[in-house]
Amino acid sequence: MNLIATIEWAEGYNRRGLYSPIGVTFHWVMAVMMMFQLAHGWYLSWQPAGGDKYLGYQTHAQVGLTIMMLGTLRFLWRGQIAGPQNVDENSLAGRASRLLQAWFYFSFFALPISGWVMWSTLPSDLPLSVAGVVPFPNLPFDQLSEDLQQRLMRWAAVAHFWIVWITLLAIPGHAGAAVLHYLVKRDRVLPSMFDLNGPQKPGVVGSAPDTGSADEPPRA
Repeated sequence: MNLIATIEWAEGYNRRGLYSPIGVTFHWVMAVMMMFQLAHGWYLSWQPAGGDKYLGYQTHAQVGLTIMMLGTLRFLWRGQIAGPQNVDENSLAGRASRLLQAWFYFSFFALPISGWVMWSTLPSDLPLSVAGVVPFPNLPFDQLSEDLQQRLMRWAAVAHFWIVWITLLAIPGHAGAAVLHYLVKRDRVLPSMFDLNGPQKPGVVGSAPDTGSADEPPRA
């Protein structure tokens, strides 16, 4: 598939005030993974220390690294094509939207990195990997003193704790803003996150002029 053609195809959705199927896929895959991580982390915090908890934290760390990888790809994709401009960026809603978006991108990296720091201070030989496939090394903290390792663990745990709680507060804010945006502005931003077809608008790149074929991804 030609990258330039794919970007042009995705931009056609944005010109109609919609998110492209690629953007929608990134959004929902990462949303589901983040919700899993929040629930799984809470579950693990109540488990007694032992081998099962170590295995649980290994899974937790590996899902986090996968989120970080997807977050990198999503960031690179947004560098090529931004989302639809449905909100005045200078308005209060526009600024709040940018702030929430920046926080989510921050959490995609800060949570896995703080978790990676914590994992690297644990006395465990369990390996890490991205999505259970690509090996991922521990940080070389075994060369540090035990006292410094403990301090790194505490700092990372505190950072992880607060980022999790702020993210938990940001999620309903993000969802509520999307619903209000739909109810007040009556646009298709929210429906476009569920409907990948969108309205037909002849003459716009990415739209289906007559047959609907232009809303299919370009082929190599």
